[in-house]
Amino acid sequence: RLKDCLCMRDCYCTVNLDQEEVFRTKTLEKSLCPFYGEDFYCEIPRSFRHLSFYIFDRDVFRRDSSIGKVAVKKEDLQKYHGKDHWFPLQPVCADSEVQGKVHLELRLSEVITDSGGVCHKLCQDLPIVNNQCDPYAAVSLLGPSRSEAKKTKVKRKNNNPQFDEVFFFEVTKPLSYTKRQFDVEEDDVDKLALKVDLWNASNLKFGDEFLGEVRVPLKVLGQSGVHDAWYFLQPRDNGNKSVKADELGSLRLNIVYTEDHVFPTEHYNPLRDLLLQSAHLEPVSASAAHILGEVCREKQEAAVPLVRLFLHYGKIVPFLSAIAHAEISRTQDPNTIFRGNSLTSKCIDETMKLAGMHYLRVTLKPIIDEICTDHKPCEIDPVKLKESENLDTNRVSLNAQGRNRFGLKNFKKRWFRLTNHEFTYHKTKGEGALCSIPIENILAVERLEEESFKMKNMFQVIQPERALYIQANNCVEARDWIDILTKVSQCNRKRLSTYHPSAFLNGHWLCCKLSADTAPGCTPCTGGLPANIQLDVDGDRETERIYSLYSTYMAKLVKMQEACGSKSVYDGPEQEEYSTFVIDDPQETYKTLRLVISAVQTLEQQHMQYKRDKFRKTKYGSQ
Repeated sequence: RLKDCLCMRDCYCTVNLDQEEVFRTKTLEKSLCPFYGEDFYCEIPRSFRHLSFYIFDRDVFRRDSSIGKVAVKKEDLQKYHGKDHWFPLQPVCADSEVQGKVHLELRLSEVITDSGGVCHKLCQDLPIVNNQCDPYAAVSLLGPSRSEAKKTKVKRKNNNPQFDEVFFFEVTKPLSYTKRQFDVEEDDVDKLALKVDLWNASNLKFGDEFLGEVRVPLKVLGQSGVHDAWYFLQPRDNGNKSVKADELGSLRLNIVYTEDHVFPTEHYNPLRDLLLQSAHLEPVSASAAHILGEVCREKQEAAVPLVRLFLHYGKIVPFLSAIAHAEISRTQDPNTIFRGNSLTSKCIDETMKLAGMHYLRVTLKPIIDEICTDHKPCEIDPVKLKESENLDTNRVSLNAQGRNRFGLKNFKKRWFRLTNHEFTYHKTKGEGALCSIPIENILAVERLEEESFKMKNMFQVIQPERALYIQANNCVEARDWIDILTKVSQCNRKRLSTYHPSAFLNGHWLCCKLSADTAPGCTPCTGGLPANIQLDVDGDRETERIYSLYSTYMAKLVKMQEACGSKSVYDGPEQEEYSTFVIDDPQETYKTLRLVISAVQTLEQQHMQYKRDKFRKTKYGSQ
C-alpha cells in the first residue's frame, strides 16, 4: 500500500541481502496497492546483517526511483517467521545504506610525544558502488575542541581492503607533565571518542560515497590502555531517521527463515538409522518417518526433509511404496486416494519437484521464456489458427548460431542462454548468439577467486582450450548458474578432476604460480560426482532439520506415547485427545517413539553443550 498521491505508480520490489539485490518482482503498472503474489526461495550463500525489500517506481522514461524500503535485522527474522506482517516503509537514504565491518586497534601510549596510537587494520564485505569499490578511511578524534582528521591511502578495486596504517593523536598534555607522569583525566577520556568513516573514492561530480562509520569511546581502553576489536559499520547519526507509520506506505511480507547448525555426521547416526529403517518396518505407521508426519502441524514441513534424506541415501522408492500401500489400505473411498492432506501425498509431490524440476528447467524454460518475451504465435491446432497465422511458421523454432571463441579479459554485459544441448551468449536478448559452447565441451564449472579480477560473484566455465570467466549479478545468481551448468555437464566423459581457482594473468596462474597455461589444475573440482539428485542434498543437514521438528513437537511425541499405552491396555473406543494419531501397532509404535525421544534428547544436550562452549570461548570484539 503506497501513500495516496495524485498519480498512479508503476512499481516493482527487490529482495536484497544487505545492499546486494538477489531477486526482483515483475513491474505492476498504474497502482497504489500493487499485489505481487510472488514466492522467492534461495539458499543464502554468505553472511548478512539485513534482509531488505525495496520498492521502486518506474517513470515514463524508464528511470527508477526508490519509494521506500523495509529492512529486517538477521536476529529479528525469527520473530516474523511464517507470518503475514505489514511493515511500514522507511525512506531510502544513502547515509543509512551501510554494510561491512572494520578492524581497529587502539593503544594509549605513555611516551614523550603524549600520543595515543590508532592502527586501522582492515575492512571486510564493503558494498560495490556503481560497479566499483575504491575505499579509504578517514580517522578523527572527537571531543571538546578536537577535530583532527587523518586519511588512509585509497585501496583500488577492493571491497576487503587491508590498510595496516597507524595514526597518532595527542590525547592530553597537562601543564604539570613530567616524563614519569602520564596524566589523563577520567572525565576527559569519557568525553573523547574515535571516529572512523569509510568512503568510496569516486570520480563523479557529486563527490565520494559514504560507506559507513564507527565511533569508539576512548573509555574502552580501560586500565590496560589497549583495545583490539572488530566493529560493524553503522549509518550516520542522521541516516536512520524514521518516518511516521504509513507515511510512505506499507509492505505485506511473509518471511520464512531457517538456519541450521549441523554437527559432524557421527552425531546423527542413531536418529538417521531410525529414519532410514522406516521403509522396511511393519507396519510403516510405527516407523520414525511416519511418526514425524503424525506430530507435525503441517505435513509439508515433515515431507521436505524426509524426501531429501531418503533421496540422498537411495531409499526414496521403497519409502514411498510403503507409505502409499498403507494409505491405500486405509482408504475407503477410491475417489479420495492421494488427494487428502496426507504425508504420502506431500512426499510424492516433493519427490516430483526435486526429480522433475531440473529436467523441466533445462528442457522447457528457455522455450517458454522466448515465447513470453517475443510474443510469437505458437498455435498448432488448425481449428484455432487465426487468418494471419501459418501452421508451418508456428512450428519453426530458432537455433542460435555464432562464433566459437571467447576473449579472456574483455568483460562486457551479455545475455546468456542454456539448453540441454548448448550454452550460448548474445549481445542482447533475442539477437543471434555471439558464441556457442556445446554441453559436451564443458569440462568443469567452478567459482573464480575474487583476487583474479577484483570482482565478486565470478565463476568459470572450463573448456578444452580455455576458460570463460563470467560475473553474475549477485551471489544467489552465481550459485544457481554453477549448480545448473554442473548438472547438465556431469555426464561428460572428459570432465576434469582438478582446476585452477584463479585466472592465468601476466604469464602465470595466480593460484599456484605455474607459468604454463596448460598446467594441470592445482585444486580438486567440486562437481565431479555422477549425475543424480544426491548432489543437492546434505544428509546431515536434513537429519538436523528432522531433529528440530521432533524437538519442536516433543509434547506431541509424549502424547502419542500415552496414546499407545492407552490403546494397548484399553481396547475400546479411543479417547478424543488421542484420536488424531494413526496407531496400527501400539507396542511397535511405542518402541519407536522411545528410541526417537532418546535420540532427540541426546542431540538436544549436544546442542546445549556446544552453545555453552561457544559462549565461554567467544571473545567480545572478535571477528
